[in-house]
Amino acid sequence: MVTRLVALAKARHSNPAKIEWEGILGDWKKMKPFLERDSFNKCAYCEAPTSAVAWGDVEHFRPKSIYWWLAVCVDNYVFSCQLCNQKYKDDHFPIAGTQLPAPILPAALPTTQTALKLLVSNFCPDPATAIEAALLAAWQTEDPDLPHPYLEDPEPLFAWAAVETNEEVHVLPPDNASPRAKRAVQAAVDYLGMNRETLARQRYIVYRSLVLAVHAWKQLDDALSLKQIQFMCQANHPFAGMCRYYAHLAGAPFSR
Repeated sequence: MVTRLVALAKARHSNPAKIEWEGILGDWKKMKPFLERDSFNKCAYCEAPTSAVAWGDVEHFRPKSIYWWLAVCVDNYVFSCQLCNQKYKDDHFPIAGTQLPAPILPAALPTTQTALKLLVSNFCPDPATAIEAALLAAWQTEDPDLPHPYLEDPEPLFAWAAVETNEEVHVLPPDNASPRAKRAVQAAVDYLGMNRETLARQRYIVYRSLVLAVHAWKQLDDALSLKQIQFMCQANHPFAGMCRYYAHLAGAPFSR
């Protein structure tokens, strides 16, 4: 991590206009298997499974084109499907707070490795040694519209609505939504394509299975149907957040 940060500082210093993300500066793909595992082989944004349809990307939550000093920060990585990442989010990162200031590099970089390590530790802490709370507190001053799927629970911010005529399920703000929830939903729609037609229809297929299980559980007191509901609410299931929303409305007990 420190070696990459030093290389990043040198690259930025030598060419402030454009960093070439090659070699050691572009090897964040090494983190992909770990991020994919932690996301249960689903896009961390839209919760669609990537293993069957796409390879998925290591996405920079804060775009590296703007937040260059966080390009090699592991806590800034998100496992994302290619549509959410490349077609929609791209370099968008709307915030309501104050943008993090870019580090100012000295006119001449330190010549010793010790001094270089001290310099880079000030603008991108190593997650292996940094105090997580301090790092998150600094990031939260930006108040980003998009919730970070690993560092903030997005479920309280989202509600879901089935559109039976189109056989789609759309994301929307909850009733009496807070300003934060309204911003989060709008950003998810605008910058992640969360209501794109193909995704909304994939959700509907899962939704219909959940509705049938809920109906059988309520009408027949069917234990197997309750197990099916609980299975669909587990974190490794596609669109589990949507499933938990509807299971909660139905009063079905489940654990995350």
